[in-house]
Amino acid sequence: MKFKLDENIPWILKKVIETNKNHQVDTVYHENLCGITDKNLIKQCLKERRILITHDNDFKNPFLFPKGSFYGIIILNSTKQGKKAVKIFFEHFLNFFSLNEAKGKINIVEENQIRIR
Repeated sequence: MKFKLDENIPWILKKVIETNKNHQVDTVYHENLCGITDKNLIKQCLKERRILITHDNDFKNPFLFPKGSFYGIIILNSTKQGKKAVKIFFEHFLNFFSLNEAKGKINIVEENQIRIR
């Protein structure tokens, strides 16, 4: 699977994802897409067949991002935002969820639950 890390996601998750099976990761930052609108970012991810990983809760709005308008979205709602804290939060998430299941869905990852739309 292919993923794109939003500009608000630490680069360290690239290594975590790529060592977990046969995944490929690009980042908004390294593609010089910082500041891109949410709609243009999601269109880019759909075109590239990439699942977006973000902290941005705007992506869970079904009116702005209806089913079929995105390839897949993972929203990390961790209470701590530091690199190490987000890495630990994401690794914990991977213990309960296969990244292959994220395709075609909005996956909202919280401290004690994963909501899927």
